Amino acid sequence: MRLDTVTAEIRPRSDWEAVDLGFAMVRRDFWRCLTMWWLAMGIPTAIATVLLWNHPFWLLVVFWWLKPAGSRMVLFEISRRLFGEEPSWRAVWREIPRVWVRRFFYRYLWARLSPWLPVTLAVEDLEGLRGKAYRLRCNQVVRRGEGPIMWIYLVSHAAVIWFGIAILGTVLMFIPEGQDGAWQQAVEMWEPMVLSEMPLIVSRSTVACMMLSLVLTDLFTTGAGFGLYINNRTWIEGWDVELAFRRLAQRLGKAAVILMSFFILGASAHGQEESPSERIERVKAAKEFVVHTVTDKVPKTKSSSSFNLPIELIEILLYVFGISVVVLLVAFIARAIWKNRHVFILRNRGEKLGKSAPSARVVMGMEVSPDTLPDDVPSSAWALWQQGRHHEALGLLYRGSISRVMAVGRVEIQESDTEGDCMRRVESAGHAAHPEYFRGITGAWIRIAYAGILPADSDVEALCKQWPFGERRAL
Repeated sequence: MRLDTVTAEIRPRSDWEAVDLGFAMVRRDFWRCLTMWWLAMGIPTAIATVLLWNHPFWLLVVFWWLKPAGSRMVLFEISRRLFGEEPSWRAVWREIPRVWVRRFFYRYLWARLSPWLPVTLAVEDLEGLRGKAYRLRCNQVVRRGEGPIMWIYLVSHAAVIWFGIAILGTVLMFIPEGQDGAWQQAVEMWEPMVLSEMPLIVSRSTVACMMLSLVLTDLFTTGAGFGLYINNRTWIEGWDVELAFRRLAQRLGKAAVILMSFFILGASAHGQEESPSERIERVKAAKEFVVHTVTDKVPKTKSSSSFNLPIELIEILLYVFGISVVVLLVAFIARAIWKNRHVFILRNRGEKLGKSAPSARVVMGMEVSPDTLPDDVPSSAWALWQQGRHHEALGLLYRGSISRVMAVGRVEIQESDTEGDCMRRVESAGHAAHPEYFRGITGAWIRIAYAGILPADSDVEALCKQWPFGERRAL
């Protein structure tokens, strides 16, 4: 495997970028991949069709069960094209029998339903690992990107059904009017609730569309698995670093030759002064290479003590283990109580809840604590509006409203809440939080903050005059 011949950019990617890389490799050689898939599955599909012609749904099951052979041929094609190799037809024909016999019982019986098939198939076919080495390698490769693999497994099966229905609907749309008499007659005679009595023409058409959908979906599923496999190896083995060093070596190749020539000349000149054998003897004669021997006598212990020590050690370990369990249990209970302390406050000290001060001081990056607001919020906001500082005016009204609904209406607004979250909390708090007014100021603030739409002067003046939180209004 030569990394300098790759036809794609080798770099660490995120999991979904790796999936997109696999899709791109399949799109680049789509018709070639489709041909490879059918070269492996064509003859078995023809045989199964002849044997199961009157049992279309069993034909679909057999076709789905044997599709790893087609996946292997697609993997064979895109893996070699990634590293700059175009497989010859002779190599392709030699590979077709191998995709069927390679670990047949494991791949088609034991691990057929594995959702990690698109990734582990590359470990099996490209690296040739077996047994314990194969399991360890699969665990290592699958560890990264496990989430996208499971999503691809689920979405691909759903896509087979939807694409099959779409293909069937498209085919029916293109049947000339008056030429679909057999189909219409079969549909009229069939009771849709009884699947076992589906007419053969309907079941065969449906199964044919599902098989075509399965082929198209499997091409891109195999490509996505190979993309994740390449990305995992890039992260684990540092392929991008190796390529960077190779490019650096190519740029510095001439300079390295010159430096090596100087090094060889210097070594040869030094060698004329002292021969290699003399140098070895001189190094061996140094005091660092003198061999020292130390003999220690180990006293024999009595046989009776050899049985007491393990018992005492076990008792100590059990004692320490018991203490550790008790400490962990107490810590767990204390943590659970502290984490759910609000439950106890609501149940046992509900009367004191109204006396506690709101905790959020910054909401959506805006200061909402009372000490950051003027005493008369609506008057100050109207003054800012008349000065042309429209954004500041509505921002002050909105900040003041949040501060007042926390203090007066006892609304528990969190620092991470958005405008929508604040609105929902105020509405659930009831009339004490003045939800009608808060809805109006929230709408005005969102329009000016995110859309740049200024409200009319009369609307802002009305918001200032209707301030419901009890401050004086000198308007």
